[in-house]
Amino acid sequence: MLCPAFPPSARFTYKLGGHNKLSVFYNRRVDRPGEPELRIFPKYDDPELLKVGNPYLRPQFTNAVELAHKYSWSTGSIFTAVYHRMIKDQYMRVYSIDASNPDYDIVNRIYQNTGRATNTGVELLLAQDISNKVKVSGTFNWYSNAIDAYQGTLLFPYERTFTVEESTADAWNAKLNAELQLEHDLAIQLTGIYYSDKNIPQGKELSRSSVDLGLKKGFWDKKAELTFSATDIFNRFGIRQEVTDQGFTALYQNYFETQIFRLGLRYKL
Repeated sequence: MLCPAFPPSARFTYKLGGHNKLSVFYNRRVDRPGEPELRIFPKYDDPELLKVGNPYLRPQFTNAVELAHKYSWSTGSIFTAVYHRMIKDQYMRVYSIDASNPDYDIVNRIYQNTGRATNTGVELLLAQDISNKVKVSGTFNWYSNAIDAYQGTLLFPYERTFTVEESTADAWNAKLNAELQLEHDLAIQLTGIYYSDKNIPQGKELSRSSVDLGLKKGFWDKKAELTFSATDIFNRFGIRQEVTDQGFTALYQNYFETQIFRLGLRYKL
């Protein structure tokens, strides 16, 4: 009888005086494929890049270790961490020419395990209260992404091999957030996000950015509240990938409805 394996997680924190904390983390994460990743039936929303699932897809395991230090003061804090992540059986869509029909140029996009990868980096988080009405925070994450060489077999719609070349590249992302509390119960939050280019199996994922805005206004002694939010105002946060394999080069774009505007009203009776 097989016993279920529970992903372990451990954390040790040691307080160094009144303002410093030192922490060590270990975490094991399991990402299990869902129904869209396992579904064998093709999706025809883009017939030239035909999406197909894989019922034999294995879970992805990530083991992560992290050493962190936090220094706090009366109006803010700074958090610094060094981490290393080891990924086994990572899965994503693999691109491969479908030669079963010589009359049409079709590239299959099939979910497939693509071997091992490591992710090593440094992360900085800073939070500061400028005044009672202004708060700012930001994060910066730099990492080296290493993907091991791998050769596997695609089974759908017919059996053929695919290869992933070894690659290592540096990447970074940053986030800046500002909160302002103005007069007349008006609050504003502005956020900027940037992700640089990074390597992926078979190619690279291109840089993307987003500017988000949130407004909140109270009325009638705070009995009513009007809210407005705008995510990805300039519509630049969609995922874009450049993929190259034998016989083709593909530029894939998926925006996932990143640009969204919402208006809401809440009233307390």
